[in-house]
Amino acid sequence: MNYFEVFDLPRTLNLDLAALEKSFYERSRRFHPDRHTRSAPEERRQALQMTALLNDAYRTLKHPVRRAEYLVALEGFKPDGSKVPRAFLMEVFEINERLDEVKAAIRVGNVETSEVEALRREIQEKSRSFDARIENTSREWDRLVLSNASDEDKTRCLESLTELLSESSYIRNLERELEDRV
Repeated sequence: MNYFEVFDLPRTLNLDLAALEKSFYERSRRFHPDRHTRSAPEERRQALQMTALLNDAYRTLKHPVRRAEYLVALEGFKPDGSKVPRAFLMEVFEINERLDEVKAAIRVGNVETSEVEALRREIQEKSRSFDARIENTSREWDRLVLSNASDEDKTRCLESLTELLSESSYIRNLERELEDRV
């Protein structure tokens, strides 16, 4: 059972998050292990497994990027860093070098707050740009699914989404690095 099926949802990317949350809490109450303490051992084990599945599914589906990553994997696609355009990789490399310089300056106590903020704004802007592109491609996927489009059209959309997720992972890593180290 995949995460969309757990909540009786179509394989679309723009979900009603309030409905997802409501469904999660309803199902969580039904399968909570405390409600099955007097059940047969097999039923207790199933309730525990279902609770774990519900938690994993909810955590994944409530987050737009994780949801997209899950969907492309479910559809047989895998983000591949080796297909990221060289120019983009060079751009990420340059930002990473600047990040290393900022971290070194912090260690010796010689960092300009404006440098850190400029780097943070640049990374955040790139992240917002990828989020917008992922959101647009997600809407396209939903349109294709709901209109029963051809498998060829859906495959092209999933390929595009997979490429975006591959590239955005580099920016998300930079964000984490900046927040963890600076």
